[in-house]
Amino acid sequence: MRGQLIGTAITLAVMGITAHVFMDWRAGESERRDAACKAAHQHVESLEVRARAMAAGLSVEAYAEAENADVGKLVRALDSANNVAEVEAVIDAHAAELKAQDAAADAQLKNQGSQLFLEQKLIKQRITTDIKQEIERAAKAVTDACG
Repeated sequence: MRGQLIGTAITLAVMGITAHVFMDWRAGESERRDAACKAAHQHVESLEVRARAMAAGLSVEAYAEAENADVGKLVRALDSANNVAEVEAVIDAHAAELKAQDAAADAQLKNQGSQLFLEQKLIKQRITTDIKQEIERAAKAVTDACG
């Protein structure tokens, strides 16, 4: 009887230790997966910034400076607003500026067809194929790491 009790105690202890080790392993695996997911997201973001810089015809550093200048301009305008109406006016003006930029880009794309007629060269795609493929691979890596 005493041997059976000791055997049961040892079995329960081994099962408890095994469960504890398994839970620790799962927690570590979850942390590794979260880290891989975060790294994959950061890689995609850096590639997207690089692609936007290429599309704008700028270096990544120049694009980041231009983006920071735009953000700084918006923040200064919001800081100078004294009430809710002025804040909404600043936001509306910023939204209108973004829409105007989009409209100008759309007009440029539509105009590409008539550029030959005007004896101008077509604007070539500035984002290289290898960057496009790298973005696709990075997006798949995000899906694999975070899915």
